[in-house]
Amino acid sequence: MRHTNQNWTRLGKNLSTLIVIATIAIFFYVYTPKSNNPYPISQDTSTYIIEEQSIEYTIDTIINPNTATLDDFLRIGLNAKQAQSCINYRQKGGRFKQKQDMKKIFTITDTDYARIEPYITIPVEKPQRHSSENHPKKEILKTTPTTVNINTCDTTELKQLPKIGSFRARKIVEQRDRLGGFHTIEQLRTIYSMDDDIINEIKPYIIIDTADIQKININTATFKEINSHPLISYEQTKKILQYKKIMNTISTPEELLSNNILDKDEFEKIKFYIKTF
Repeated sequence: MRHTNQNWTRLGKNLSTLIVIATIAIFFYVYTPKSNNPYPISQDTSTYIIEEQSIEYTIDTIINPNTATLDDFLRIGLNAKQAQSCINYRQKGGRFKQKQDMKKIFTITDTDYARIEPYITIPVEKPQRHSSENHPKKEILKTTPTTVNINTCDTTELKQLPKIGSFRARKIVEQRDRLGGFHTIEQLRTIYSMDDDIINEIKPYIIIDTADIQKININTATFKEINSHPLISYEQTKKILQYKKIMNTISTPEELLSNNILDKDEFEKIKFYIKTF
């Protein structure tokens, strides 16, 4: 009986000891500081396994695709191929007139465009003006003279007349030199672009002095000199010189009419351009 009691006493002590040990173990497990290392240790390699982490960043670059560099395109999120395609497009003469034109680049998808659209700006271009708009023509003021002697004036004087510019002034002088002068303003009708409206407008400022007409002396002129006049034909020249040969000297131009060398219409056309002394 005594031996049995001793056994139970020994068992109780052992249980008490186990309880104390378990309590101490639990205490140390709960209150021992845990490691702050977030990376688990691989049992195979005893090294840290670091998981890939995504990096978020903010794009604060706004670019003009018409002037952007390759790095600028990369900075807003395009890849190297897309960026180079944009550069090539510009080098071939392409131009981005609006943001949506970025979709013309075959390597840029709609998804790519939606991603980069906030970082694109295209300044509004001011319309280019022609040089005539940048430098307005000075108003040419014409000072209309009281009168112009059309048989002695130069092109500068003629250009002061209404509706007479450089072209018409030059043509008037050229025709005057061919004829030797004008005996009527109606002769201006033979000049290109001189119509009734223009002639009627300049008529009040025109003086025609037949004394200023350069005339051909039919007693001394050669066949060629007489025939070179625009109003004297080849046949008329022959008749005049044949008559001169007979008469030796022609006293007055009117002899050509009175002796039927020229008819009335022929004589009226050339009488202002011939002389006998």
